[in-house]
Amino acid sequence: MATEVIWTTHSEFGLKNIFEFIAHDSAFYAARFVNNLVISTNNQLSLKPLSGRSIPEFEGTNLSFLREVIYRGYRVIYDPSDSPDKVFILAVGSGRQELRNINTDWDLD
Repeated sequence: MATEVIWTTHSEFGLKNIFEFIAHDSAFYAARFVNNLVISTNNQLSLKPLSGRSIPEFEGTNLSFLREVIYRGYRVIYDPSDSPDKVFILAVGSGRQELRNINTDWDLD
């Protein structure tokens, strides 16, 4: 049985930001990139929900249970606590962005 991958509102906002950034050059390539990021992430996590790595910045904190997968320089942060039934995608952002600048008040609704 495949794991359900749930994209939170916060993660969808991150996808929108990625789209808008790339769309400054090409809306076509922006849509293709975001679509491929979502498909790749869904495929990987639905089959292997624990395949992402631990997040180095969160080790030793109350967020150390979170994991991430990397897609072409972008970090997809997710909560595998309910795996193998489901995982929640919490945030998506550039690998160049420092995590301490990301709001970690994630709503799982």
